[in-house]
Amino acid sequence: LLKVSKVYTTDVVIAAAGRGKRVGAAKNKLLLDLNQNSDRDEKAGEDKLFGKNVTTLLEYGLKTFQEHPGIRNIFLVVSKEDFQILQPWAEKEGLILVEGGERRQDSVHKALEHIHQHDELPDMVLIHDGARIFCTTDLIDRILHVCREYGSAIPVIPIHDTVRRIRTKQEPSRNWIEKLENSLEKDDLNCELLDRNELFAVQTPQGFRFEDLWEASLKSREENWDVTDDASMLEKMGKSVHPVPGEMGNLKITTAEDLDYARHQFQSSKL
Repeated sequence: LLKVSKVYTTDVVIAAAGRGKRVGAAKNKLLLDLNQNSDRDEKAGEDKLFGKNVTTLLEYGLKTFQEHPGIRNIFLVVSKEDFQILQPWAEKEGLILVEGGERRQDSVHKALEHIHQHDELPDMVLIHDGARIFCTTDLIDRILHVCREYGSAIPVIPIHDTVRRIRTKQEPSRNWIEKLENSLEKDDLNCELLDRNELFAVQTPQGFRFEDLWEASLKSREENWDVTDDASMLEKMGKSVHPVPGEMGNLKITTAEDLDYARHQFQSSKL
């Protein structure tokens, strides 16, 4: 008898609803042009978004997913402000645009709702940060392979720096420099060395069985969980998460320095 291998369907959710504050841009950093070396000409860029000589971070990052044979649909989650701008382009590219929510997890849930309305649900779903524009086909393949076997897969990379856990009595704050300075003055700082051999930085895309993530996302809303990534929701449901080797080049474009690096990489690859 011939064995019939199951064909797995996979949809992708790309979270792209962020702003450009930390890279010093006045608009969504993913709409900045990789061909430019500065964003002073930003106003002029509005009209020619996705034009002939323009390659936005968003377009470049999507390409690998669009060309992957194992991916069925791509759900792109964007802010209310960007929805109108991106709608014509998204339709042309065959992307399904979703308006984001308050937090990242709300945005992902909205995309999962869209997927859930589909007549044929996917076996798996990948959740990816739009700001990680250098994700490779090899990484996607690894995630899909482990996800098929074990039901989940998250890419991780080792941490090479010495890491310390610093606890302060103050409320956690985004302005960590100010927080440390205040804590030093008040002498309420606990500084503890951690074993970096046991610590890994987590990347995306993260892969899950669709039904598992859908169930976890519903529970998260019901009980108002606050999570930083999608794997955390699954763990709260008592399910295990399976790490796979990530890639050093799969960095998240967060700061102005990251943006400079991305532009340099992109422009060098065209030479």
